Amino acid sequence: MFVTVEDQKIQEVNKIIQRLGEMTSSEITFNERTKTYNVIPKGNPYDAMKATNVIKAIGLGFNVSDALKLLSDEYELETIDLKDITGKDQDDMRRIKARVIGEKGKTRKFIEEYTGVIMSIHESYISFIGPFDQVNVARKAVELIIVGKEHQSVYKYLDRAEKELMQYKMDKLKRSSNKFYEI
Repeated sequence: MFVTVEDQKIQEVNKIIQRLGEMTSSEITFNERTKTYNVIPKGNPYDAMKATNVIKAIGLGFNVSDALKLLSDEYELETIDLKDITGKDQDDMRRIKARVIGEKGKTRKFIEEYTGVIMSIHESYISFIGPFDQVNVARKAVELIIVGKEHQSVYKYLDRAEKELMQYKMDKLKRSSNKFYEI
């Protein structure tokens, strides 16, 4: 599996590739000429994919400790490429990123706190690291902002989604505890 990162992130990735390779039973090499990392599984290919995601996350602006969370089965990486939405219109891209960040970072912080997801807004990408359910909620909130919804509507969506997710978890817990007592 091949992955590239921008030049500014190469040194950061190079510091962890040996340890990352050990943690994922993978061989990770860096080609200086093409500036490409090659992740070769020595064990489970799924673990090599996790190593690839960690490298991608660092390239997308996440710090190393947040990127390493992707080694857990409970975390995933999702990315929205604003170029797919705005084309090459830099003004539109700046406007969208500013709306997602919000005044003094309020909107981004609100999304992160409500969902427990870590966000990165880097270059043309808005990326998320977190548990699957929460990443979906955070992504939907950002997509609502991108299409021009009022921030207040997005906050209400997050509030509703959090309540629904909590209810789902409670129902799931009740079902599993009822099975325990039936035995």
